[in-house]
Amino acid sequence: MREKVPWSKYQSDHEGEERVTVRSAAKALLLVPALSGCDIVQGFQDAGNALFPEQSTHLSTPALRLVSGGYRRLDLAAGRELSVLARPSDGGTSLFVMRFANPKPCEIPDVGRYVASRNPKRAEAGIAYFHEDVAQGTLHFADTACQTFDLAIDDARLPLGETERTVIVWAAGDLLEVDPPSGKKTTLSSGVTGIVTRAFGGRTLVVTGDQLEVFDSEWKSQGKFGKGINGLIKTNTGALYLDSSGLRRMSAGPDNATTKDGLIMADACRLGMRDDTWATFHSPCAEGHLRALNEPSGKLYDLELDAEPQYLRLLPARGSAGVDPTADPFWFLFLRHADMDATFIMRDPRGVEHTIGEHAGLDHSDLVETSTHTYGYAMVNVDGGTADYVYFDAAGETKTLARKVLTRPGRLVMDWDGVTGTLVAVSGDRLVSVATRVPERGFEFPDNHQEWTVFFNDWQGDSGRLSRMVGTLDALQATPVEAPFASPKLEEVAPSVGAFTTASLGLLIPGTMFLADYDATNATGRLSYENAELRFKATVDHGVSDYIITSDEVLYTIPFGRDRGIWLATGK
Repeated sequence: MREKVPWSKYQSDHEGEERVTVRSAAKALLLVPALSGCDIVQGFQDAGNALFPEQSTHLSTPALRLVSGGYRRLDLAAGRELSVLARPSDGGTSLFVMRFANPKPCEIPDVGRYVASRNPKRAEAGIAYFHEDVAQGTLHFADTACQTFDLAIDDARLPLGETERTVIVWAAGDLLEVDPPSGKKTTLSSGVTGIVTRAFGGRTLVVTGDQLEVFDSEWKSQGKFGKGINGLIKTNTGALYLDSSGLRRMSAGPDNATTKDGLIMADACRLGMRDDTWATFHSPCAEGHLRALNEPSGKLYDLELDAEPQYLRLLPARGSAGVDPTADPFWFLFLRHADMDATFIMRDPRGVEHTIGEHAGLDHSDLVETSTHTYGYAMVNVDGGTADYVYFDAAGETKTLARKVLTRPGRLVMDWDGVTGTLVAVSGDRLVSVATRVPERGFEFPDNHQEWTVFFNDWQGDSGRLSRMVGTLDALQATPVEAPFASPKLEEVAPSVGAFTTASLGLLIPGTMFLADYDATNATGRLSYENAELRFKATVDHGVSDYIITSDEVLYTIPFGRDRGIWLATGK
């Protein structure tokens, strides 16, 4: 064991060299929130420099203590200076803030749910917060010097954007630009009933009154569009929306400085889009006539099909040009009577319909065509959040592959008991188990190079196991139906790992970090990681509650004991 180095000693010896690397993480915003110390295996640094020059091979120990004290729940606030945020380990509601370059904590009292600035151009990073752990309420403001401001906004949500000085807040039906230090607030839009962020060209789409107002990435209005808005979908290159005139399309004007808007089809309703290419809708609405829009080309097609436009997928057949669904061979997967007892229908390129199942949903549906096989998958017998997962062939014959499968988008998890289930993969009409007792989310950690995947599995309530397979789940599911298909061999990475305490090390090290020997009473564990390429494991520290991974370092907290504080381990 080596003695840990206090931050003050490191500062005087190194004159802030490492502070620059963490500040660079704020500029790149390559932050992976996840939640000290014996020597790491020695001798890998030179090998790492030769083999992996753009990536560290291990973390330096002893770690560096930024600040002493009992802290949990790390976070970062980015401005021109990077600040570290943390909660007290005694469960109090204060938020402690310390500048990374000068880590002397200050305290903001009574902070419930909050968000912090992520704009590296801000002179002073800001914090917006509620006193309670709520999604909507009275919003308060502070900066990373722990200066609180008199301005408070009632009936507000957390900010949805920011500029170099202000934050953008949706409150009491208004979209506001707020400057907390000056106490000024400016109304950008009134009567707001809906907001779509991260739309084309960095725009934000705001439903205001009966119109759609578009704001650019600097929160300058590019105008109001439409009238009587009743449907909105953002696409790869623009947005589709329904209003009193029909179906319209928005896209970026020259140099992204303006927004173009045009009518596609009058008298349109029930807009749906299940991929990046095909949008479907009824027009004329009274007749319920189904039409399809190829969004990239803007071409329209009439579909002679009794299907709900919001629950319809168009899939070009193998060898089809895939341009005209009225002339080219297409498969159609859709729900009929979706508002009542939905029936899953597959229509083949000849126009023949096959009923696959009742009480159906469209999530996880798919169709696969190869030179020798055509088959698909569907969710039927939906009951709450689970369903039966069935295989069907080109003739509509079905085979149930799994039961109690989670209907949410994502990986296939069957035999769901309300807490855990079995992660599975399919190829043709074959199904194999990949990992057992996985939670609903946060269980898969693939390698950046797609060479291996780590799973959190065998969850027993307080802790579980980390296991690694060669390759990825996507590659396993792409196994041809003619090839052997078996459950992957899992190699144990670590037992007794805390649930939701694992993260990929990403750009820092080719591997995974986790809290092992997890103590559920104190919610702490041994902070460890594995370099999966060099196949060694190492311990960073003990009694750790949570950590943050950047592209260069790992920040972590020890809330109790002699070593309590916030620590820094750098990549080497």
